[in-house]
Amino acid sequence: MPFVAAPLTPGDLFDSAARLAAVCDAPFARLETTEDRAAFLTKTWREVTELGWPALAIAEDLGGAGGNLRDVAALVDGGARCALALPLASAIGVGPALLASLGGNGRGILAGIAAGTHHVAVALQTMHSVVPGSPFHASWSASEPALSGALIGIDCPPGLTHVLTGCEIAGEDVLLLIPATDAGMTLRRHERIDGRPTVDLLFGEAAPLPGALLGCGQHVGAAMAAAQRLGALLSCVEAVAGMGALLEQTIAYLNTRVQFEVALSGFQVLRHKVADLFAVQESARAMVLALLERVGAEGAVPERDVALAKLHIGPLSRRFAAATIQLHGGMGMTEELSASRLAKRLFMVEFEYGDAAFYEAWLLSNGAAQAAGLGNGDDRMELF
Repeated sequence: MPFVAAPLTPGDLFDSAARLAAVCDAPFARLETTEDRAAFLTKTWREVTELGWPALAIAEDLGGAGGNLRDVAALVDGGARCALALPLASAIGVGPALLASLGGNGRGILAGIAAGTHHVAVALQTMHSVVPGSPFHASWSASEPALSGALIGIDCPPGLTHVLTGCEIAGEDVLLLIPATDAGMTLRRHERIDGRPTVDLLFGEAAPLPGALLGCGQHVGAAMAAAQRLGALLSCVEAVAGMGALLEQTIAYLNTRVQFEVALSGFQVLRHKVADLFAVQESARAMVLALLERVGAEGAVPERDVALAKLHIGPLSRRFAAATIQLHGGMGMTEELSASRLAKRLFMVEFEYGDAAFYEAWLLSNGAAQAAGLGNGDDRMELF
């Protein structure tokens, strides 16, 4: 019997994103070179911009659509159905939400994003890896921020124009907006295993950068932490959508693939394995759906609940991908199979916006703080 996974956020936005991802999937998979894939994604991002997706969560008075978290989640949910290799969560959700939380300082760049003239990558230190032996740090030089070291694996929209990066200077959290053409920063471009374009940010010998200082202080640190929580929640949305689509394809494959004149779906051991995968996907879906409904009702992303969800769903998505590829046998290792591309995307979910080790450490330290009466474990900031 065929299986169709229920979307987390059904509606027009989900349908639009799912259709675009489906149209792009096969042509993107047939491209053989990194350059061809980059050109294809650039063309697709122009279509995304024309559809108004980057402006979705931006206020109407800045040229945006004034959408909320559920609207952003719908696009992420739909795009993940075919592992669309574009940073929807970062460019449409996390970046605009972080800029909006700064008040007047972020309005100019938000208007540029809504107009399609600014393509911003979000590079917060706690969200990405730091190059071993070359720690990322900052200092003041002639009253200007100066950065050295490197950040790696930054989700990057095609046609990158600016980098939004956060760090700590003299004990204060600082948020900077740096033009991609800045002479003090070198961009090293990569393609991840899931086909997404990423960049490494390499900074010089602590030379002052002319990038704009958007804000500093405790409220900036809170905004960056809230942005990371939002990204973690949206990555969980992607994971659930990807698991649902991958389970659909696995069941379809087992129903059509014949061995010893019997469809693979007739083997009891495989049916039991699929039943286990269904239970895993449904439990993850229920967890994320409850989080989305809670955020929609309360207007804030609860830190502890998101940490627990990411800690659970990140490693779970990796194991889910491995199990479904095993059920496909040798076919699961081919680039032409959509299931293979979905599995690669699920492998990456665990490492985005904090991996399991990051959230284990946070939960341990946060639990200790609660025991000492130092906090309530539910630091909040409204992003939508």
